[in-house]
Amino acid sequence: MLAYQHRVYSVALRMLGDRGEAEEVAQEVFLRVHRSIRDFRGEAKLSTWLYAITSRLCLNQLERGSRQRRVGEAALARIADAHANPGARLEASELERALHRAIAELDDERRMVVVLRDLHGLAYEEIAAALELPLNTVRSRLHRARMELKRRLRPFLS
Repeated sequence: MLAYQHRVYSVALRMLGDRGEAEEVAQEVFLRVHRSIRDFRGEAKLSTWLYAITSRLCLNQLERGSRQRRVGEAALARIADAHANPGARLEASELERALHRAIAELDDERRMVVVLRDLHGLAYEEIAAALELPLNTVRSRLHRARMELKRRLRPFLS
């Protein structure tokens, strides 16, 4: 289970945008897993089961409306090359902030599929199983999310 700790926390952080809330959700995920590991039938991969629990808890947290939306502190993969000149780093930093904002502004359902697919590399089938959605729904949400991100980031990409 320790191998999945970082992944669960990372998904929660990207969904919730708050380290404290992400830590609480991650703890709750592993408490639930500990309580119900005997019920795990192995029909799906353990990681899929963990992502399913994580996504449900995150969506429940978001639905409660107990917080303001804000961009997470965790950085996405470094866009700037470590050896880039200061101007290039500044530009990449602005793009990264814009990307953070754009992802944070997606509706919860689209944000979840983007986080699971594009940031964590899950297969469409794994996402469908984790979120208990039809495969075509996952594909549709991901497509719409990517189109929305492209639209929001257009000023930075021209």
